[in-house]
Amino acid sequence: MIQKRQKTVEKGRPVEKWDDYLKCWCEVKSLYGKELYTALEAKLENVMNFETRYCKALEALNTKEYRVVWGERIFKLINADYGKYDRRKVVLKGQEVV
Repeated sequence: MIQKRQKTVEKGRPVEKWDDYLKCWCEVKSLYGKELYTALEAKLENVMNFETRYCKALEALNTKEYRVVWGERIFKLINADYGKYDRRKVVLKGQEVV
């Protein structure tokens, strides 16, 4: 499930709320090899890749307003990789919020 951040002002105070944006199939993959060591060097722990089929709604993703929910776990979106822009798959990289 991909969620989008909604910011509103209630009683003069900013309120942050997460609304469901897109429910889609994805294959969850752990980092391995060179990608894993690069993430560890950058002090990125609990990072997962979510590979999903391309759809038009995924073009709007950015790292500030979207997150990935997998079961009970929440992942901050780090990167959206569209590959060669061939519109076949998108790999979302997320870091677990702990």
